Amino acid sequence: MLFFIDESWQSTQDNKFKVGVLSAIQINSHDFNECSQQLYGFKCKNLGYQAGNIEIKGRHIFRNYLFRLESKGIQSRELQLAREILKYMETLGIKAFASVVFSSEEIDLACANVNQLERPFFFLFERIDLFMKENYPGLMAKIIFDDRGIQLNKNISKSVSNFFHKSSAGRLFDTINKVPLFAISSENIGIQMADLVGHILGSRFTGERALMEFFKMVKNLEFKSRNLFDISGRMLPKRGIKVIKEKEAGDLFSPGRTK
Repeated sequence: MLFFIDESWQSTQDNKFKVGVLSAIQINSHDFNECSQQLYGFKCKNLGYQAGNIEIKGRHIFRNYLFRLESKGIQSRELQLAREILKYMETLGIKAFASVVFSSEEIDLACANVNQLERPFFFLFERIDLFMKENYPGLMAKIIFDDRGIQLNKNISKSVSNFFHKSSAGRLFDTINKVPLFAISSENIGIQMADLVGHILGSRFTGERALMEFFKMVKNLEFKSRNLFDISGRMLPKRGIKVIKEKEAGDLFSPGRTK
C-alpha cells in the first residue's frame, strides 16, 4: 500500500495565523499505474495535449480569479480538472489523511532534530497505521514523501526511522515500513494529489469559502475508523484529518516516549 505525503502552509486572510497541512493520500500499489494514466488523460482533456506532463499544484489550480470567472458563468478548465481528479479518487477508493496545524508562525515540519518527531507526523502515522490494521491486516504501508532536497530528506528519514525503531509508540505502528521513501513531485502523480488535498484543506482552515465545494469532496475521501475511541470524553470514530492545537504541535515525540 502506498501513502504519498506532502506539506504546505497558508496564511489566514488577516495574516494573524498560519495553517500548516501535512497531507497524505493512499493508493493501492496495483492501482498506481492506472491512476497515473487516468490523470494524464484528465490533464490533456482539460488543459490540452501539451499539458499531459505538467505538475498539478494546488496554488495554481485554485487561483482566486478562476473562481471569479466561474461566478460569472465562465467555466474554468483548471477547476474542472480538479473536480475530475477528486471524483476519480473517490471512485478508486483512495483515502485522505492529514494533520492540520494552526500557529502564529510556521512550525518546522522538516524534522531538524532527528531524535525527535513532530506531533503532526505522529498523528498522521497513527491514522495510517489504524487504517492498515482495520482494512489490510498483514500488509505493509510504504510512506513516500515529496522530495525536499538531500539534507531535508536525510533529516526526515532519520527522524522517522528513529521514531519507528526506538520509541515505544513508534514500535506499535507495525504496519508501516520503517524506512520512508522520497519522490520527485513533478514526476509522481501521488505527490501531486496529496498537494491538491493539502491545499484544499489549508484554504478551508484559513477561512477561504470559495473552495467549499472541493473541501466537501476531500471530506468524502477522509478515512473514518470503524471503531470508537474516547475523544474528549466522547466515544467517536477516529477520522483521517486531525486538527492539532499549537501546544500539541510543539510537544515532540522522542525515543522512549509513549504519549
